[in-house]
Amino acid sequence: MSATEANLSEKPHPGALALELTCPICLELFSEPVSLPCGHIYCLACLQTMGEGLDQHSCPECQAEYPGTKALVRSFKMCSIIESYKATDGKINSTANPSDISHVTIKSDDTSVTEESNTKYHQDTATAGGIREESSGCKGKDGFQVGSGSTGSGKAKTEMDEPKFRLASQVTELSLKLEMAESVLRKEKEREFEVTTANGQLREKASKLLGQIKDLSQSYSVQVMQIIEEQLGPGEAAVGSRVDQASELTKQLRHAMLRAESLLTEEDATEFSDELRTLQPCIVELMATPVGEEEDRIESKVNAAEACPELEKMNFKLRERVGEIQRSLRNILNPSEVTFDPETAHPNLVLSEDLKTVTFSAAKQPYPSCPQRFTSFFQVLSTQSFYEGDHCWQVELEGSPWIIGVCYSGKLARSGLPSALESSRSSWCLMWFNNLLTAFEQSHSVPLKRTTVSRRLEITLSFKTHRLSFYNISPVSGKTHVYTFKANLTEPVHLAYRMMSGHPKARVTIYS
Repeated sequence: MSATEANLSEKPHPGALALELTCPICLELFSEPVSLPCGHIYCLACLQTMGEGLDQHSCPECQAEYPGTKALVRSFKMCSIIESYKATDGKINSTANPSDISHVTIKSDDTSVTEESNTKYHQDTATAGGIREESSGCKGKDGFQVGSGSTGSGKAKTEMDEPKFRLASQVTELSLKLEMAESVLRKEKEREFEVTTANGQLREKASKLLGQIKDLSQSYSVQVMQIIEEQLGPGEAAVGSRVDQASELTKQLRHAMLRAESLLTEEDATEFSDELRTLQPCIVELMATPVGEEEDRIESKVNAAEACPELEKMNFKLRERVGEIQRSLRNILNPSEVTFDPETAHPNLVLSEDLKTVTFSAAKQPYPSCPQRFTSFFQVLSTQSFYEGDHCWQVELEGSPWIIGVCYSGKLARSGLPSALESSRSSWCLMWFNNLLTAFEQSHSVPLKRTTVSRRLEITLSFKTHRLSFYNISPVSGKTHVYTFKANLTEPVHLAYRMMSGHPKARVTIYS
């Protein structure tokens, strides 16, 4: 074969299209292509080989986890694109094959190729990927015309065929890109819907809680005004009554004075005597009526301070209720928000105002009786429960040996030995005592190495991986893994803490 024939039959470089159609694992064209939930495509055999013996499966590119072969979806469109690519690639190779051309003359200098006039360009349908020649031209598998009319010259056909085949390859590549873009668009729309829905729910919950604060404020305002009115009302009524009395006395005095002045001008003795007999008793009575004195005005003043005790009770209730609503709002904005539950705290444990710090008190606190309260051990649970997602907290522990972890609140006793965290079959916790760490999983102990634990621990809880992990946080050595529980949690869990000795400096603070 001459150099020109070799050049004509040489397969062109696949370029970017071939890369798009190549499996990232085996580096060959896709064979039985399947799509992962994340959108990446691989050969079925490649994924099966990589996943053998593994409990967890993840995408080799983006590391997104998927549940195994049941999540694989065959990409029929990719199969079609691969077949189209193979057919198109074959057509380019077969364009210069002498067996498919009736007559070709090749010059000795290998610089040009001519074809006899009226010679038609023929390609076998099977070897050319299903392309047949028609009077109007040759069309490819995707319906694009790739041949010239039967009356054109061979040179013109040769010059047009290769660009058209290249264009057909580009169309195939565009089709692949379009499929990928449509897939990305679908996923982005799904994410948009998820984000919009989640944000809408968050806004609705936040608005509801803020509405509760507004209602509380309005109710508080009404009640305060009622208390003030109760204090001011009697004084105002007394003052008003005195005003009425003074007004009536003034009116009577003025009337009597006018009658007396008029009587002084009377010249008829009989009339004067008769009128004086009726006027004189009124004057005597009015002169005997006392006028209000300064002491009376002082007594009528209101002592508004008497309203303060009742107002303070209302203030306490308002702060307590607003605090609950604010914590609920924080829980909405931060699903990992944690506070200690006053209703579960042992009477010797004192909670800070923000409910994030617990300290020891030798004197029992006057907590109200509650069935959720621990009575045998210095223990307390979190107010919040957790049943999904990933969470991370840091706790600062000092002054006392401790136990900390998670538990099923409803299954944990509140008194006696069964109420101890380390004894419960419904808890997963870590104990530090005498510089020895011990892990307790549903009452089964796992001694760990003797170690020095810093004041700060990090606790991570993942419902996706079913893991509860503890890390030591040291300003010197940084973050160090301590222990991980593999717990298949089937119910909501509460964070749980136990203070193992009543030391005055014992305390724990949680950060979320």
